[in-house]
Amino acid sequence: MPKIRRAAAVLARWQGPILLLAAPFFLFPSPARAPFLLVLPGLWLAAWLAGDDPLPRTPLNASLLLFSLMLLVSLWTTFDLTLSLPKIAGVLLGLGAYFAIVRLVRGPAALWWALALFILSGAGLVALGLIGIDWLNKLPVLSAITQRLPAVIRGLPGAEEGFSANGVAGALIFILPLQVVLIVTALRRWPHLPAHDPLAARPRLWLAAQVALALFAGSLVLLSQSRGAWLGFGAALALILAGSGRRARWLRAGGAVLVILALLLAVGPLQKLDLVGRILGADVGSKLADRQTLWYYGLLVVRDLPFTGMGLNVFRKALPVLYPTVPLPTGFDITHAHNHLLQAAVNFGLPGLVAYLGLWFGAAYALWSAHRASVDPWLRAVALGLAAGLLAEFVYGTSDVIDFGAKLGIFFWVTLALSMAVYHATHEA
Repeated sequence: MPKIRRAAAVLARWQGPILLLAAPFFLFPSPARAPFLLVLPGLWLAAWLAGDDPLPRTPLNASLLLFSLMLLVSLWTTFDLTLSLPKIAGVLLGLGAYFAIVRLVRGPAALWWALALFILSGAGLVALGLIGIDWLNKLPVLSAITQRLPAVIRGLPGAEEGFSANGVAGALIFILPLQVVLIVTALRRWPHLPAHDPLAARPRLWLAAQVALALFAGSLVLLSQSRGAWLGFGAALALILAGSGRRARWLRAGGAVLVILALLLAVGPLQKLDLVGRILGADVGSKLADRQTLWYYGLLVVRDLPFTGMGLNVFRKALPVLYPTVPLPTGFDITHAHNHLLQAAVNFGLPGLVAYLGLWFGAAYALWSAHRASVDPWLRAVALGLAAGLLAEFVYGTSDVIDFGAKLGIFFWVTLALSMAVYHATHEA
């Protein structure tokens, strides 16, 4: 019917803003507000009625289909739907954001505007983090600074004591490597900026803004005292160095690593432990022991529930009940398994883990293909920056997790969507 088709076309055209307006219902869901989650399938239905693909085609669609099926299975698996609802809503918001961005970001101008908004969202996260993080206390030098920062934002649902320092740092390392690559590329090609960037006509302002925002984000990652984020960002820098193709830099980096190893070998075992404690914090040994315990019991969950997992947000409540011998400190908030691959299997079973790995491998393939095929040095730089951010997050996820459906998890979905946008831009060109 023509009227229905025209109305559906309007809804499909404004899919992004509509999803943005509905985001609070996904971020702060409740059983009473659960019907608002139907906005997402409604938008996809509107696109189909308008004669468009309900879901844009991307290299990740097969993995996303399996992931969505396991999300449905988790509804049946969870012992308390109210407990799992916030995480389920968060995953749905991520899926909606992914397909909305892929649909909207078509063409060079849209891509560079999306990248600008992505970087600005990182700056917004830093601003909120500086007044809302529940700061860690691992290194006295950094703690002396964070203790002077105001604790303004408190009492939010799920973050009553403030935002997780590990989580905020884990989200920022999606963006920080991209900023580093863009700054390095701008210095090499100065003053020629990408033609479609919003500040292309003002290169000095562009460079000053990029440097300021990168220092802003990097400072918070440092102050967060998140060792996983530091390690992930180090891996990102290594990939950026490799992608630059400069052999001399590789030699200098390799020499630095050899010097550090020689210094570690030159001292005895006790001195090594003391040195590690001074660099990474005195609690590094106890934290590693706690994580090994959680990994062991997470593997037990996967062994007992290999095909379905136990559902979203269930691990923290069900683990002490199912495995009462878990040797963790009294009152310790388990939260998750502290390994993103293990957490995927715990939440969705082994099929969910396969789908989750498919997202990572698919994004890696798309960015590698774009970096190799593009003749535009700026597109190559963006592909390298996004790939470095994903690598940083993957390494960070080996010891910590931004849990599936968490509010900060939206950065993962946006990074995947931008990766597909770069892939499409390269192959369309």
